[in-house]
Amino acid sequence: MNSLNTRLMLTLGMSWLGFLVTGLAINQVFAPAAIAILIDRSYCPPAQWQQVSQQYDALYQQHQRQDIQIQAVVLFSSLANDLRPSPPAPAEIQGLATYGQPNPQQQQQLEADYPKHKVLSCSP
Repeated sequence: MNSLNTRLMLTLGMSWLGFLVTGLAINQVFAPAAIAILIDRSYCPPAQWQQVSQQYDALYQQHQRQDIQIQAVVLFSSLANDLRPSPPAPAEIQGLATYGQPNPQQQQQLEADYPKHKVLSCSP
């Protein structure tokens, strides 16, 4: 009888271990895409900035649903860079002031630093 209990416990333990390994493998294979969001804060009219903030809001909602993973948000202009390791709330992005001139070289450098990225900008 003792041998039967040992076998049963061993079988149950191995089954749970199998479920755990399978779950971890599925989590790795079907992990959401990780991206960085690069937001150009160079000056743009309020109506255009509203469109940029709406685009960010859509990406943020996808992040909340775990469809994508936002690994970093970089706010940049010709005057400064601001790296946010965790995604700020959409209201914070909407309330930001825009300033400075577009800086294509800086944008290219950021795009090289973050290979998987999405650029949000007023300029086309």
